[in-house]
Amino acid sequence: MNDVETVAIESDETPEGPGCLPGLLAATLLMGMIGFIACGVSTWFLYQQRAVLVSRTLTQTYIPAIEQSRMLPADKQAVLEQLGRFADSLKRDEVENWQAAGVMQRIVRLPILEWGDLQAVQDRLIADSADHADALKQFGRLRRAVELDQVTMIDMEDVLQPTLAADGTMETRRTLVEPITVEAALEVALRAKLVADRSKVPDQDFDDIRIGPIVRRQMEAGMTEGSY
Repeated sequence: MNDVETVAIESDETPEGPGCLPGLLAATLLMGMIGFIACGVSTWFLYQQRAVLVSRTLTQTYIPAIEQSRMLPADKQAVLEQLGRFADSLKRDEVENWQAAGVMQRIVRLPILEWGDLQAVQDRLIADSADHADALKQFGRLRRAVELDQVTMIDMEDVLQPTLAADGTMETRRTLVEPITVEAALEVALRAKLVADRSKVPDQDFDDIRIGPIVRRQMEAGMTEGSY
């Protein structure tokens, strides 16, 4: 009799439901979907604003940095004029977003600021080292490699590493150590030779390589071909 009553009592108990776990899973899934959509919308908006972002980067950061660079005056003027005209075109909405992104990618990839640093190292050798002919040849070969699109900003910074120190104002930018020692400048020349050899630049003097025409060609390529 007791066994029958026990079975009856157990059968009357209400089974436990699934609880709140399914609701939590559904809410988590919904929030993930909302986040994914929001991220997609934000990415699309930024993608459509590339010309605006490039214009701001040029006018607020890149052009001022070039103005303070160590490039020869003629080189600096040529580069600033080209970038200034491009920035004006961006402000007048004359450049498509893909063109703006392509030009900016190519400009940033070029060792424009480092070109001026290399000039400073070269001037140091000319002023204080009697045996600088081979070093100047290697610097010319390195510039030729840049002209051939074989050397980027990262490559050039690595060449200049013996003369650079961290810049306290720009996390990704290093500046020349003052004064530049002859030993450090000669180490830069050796690194320049290695990069020029790697780029298969002929072992000869290149005295007429200028950064202005290089920048112009890359900007034209960015306008017609976009990014790499």
